[in-house]
Amino acid sequence: MAAFQFPFQRILDVKENEKSQAQLDMAESLKAQVDIERSMRDLEKAVLSTRQRLEERQQEGVSIIDLLKEEEHISYLEGQLKQKRNQLIQVEHQVSEQQDTLASKVREEKTWQSIKETRKEEFYHDMKMIEQNELDDLNTVRAYMLARNG
Repeated sequence: MAAFQFPFQRILDVKENEKSQAQLDMAESLKAQVDIERSMRDLEKAVLSTRQRLEERQQEGVSIIDLLKEEEHISYLEGQLKQKRNQLIQVEHQVSEQQDTLASKVREEKTWQSIKETRKEEFYHDMKMIEQNELDDLNTVRAYMLARNG
């Protein structure tokens, strides 16, 4: 019996590659999200420690210029933190879209796999029918020859 050749194998390969690419894209976005969250935690710690240091220095008596520099530094860190929050919102949106894309690619791949299996079963059924017809023809010829030579 001939080996089954799935005529849509190239399409199935493309669908598998698209799913793999969607997985890679999502993994990159998730890594970016984790990196931004880590950066945000670091900035939050820096703001907190700078504020604590500023309070301690105020108790010791610090000049207005130093106080303003510290406040300016805190404002800078808070601005950086705000930027990271905006980046995080964008990355979370991107991750959500990529999850949807990945789910779609998985569904497409499953659909094509199902089509492949259905076609494969049809192919093997057709091959069995052809084989059975050939065997029936051989048996008919054999019976005819036995009857004639009798």
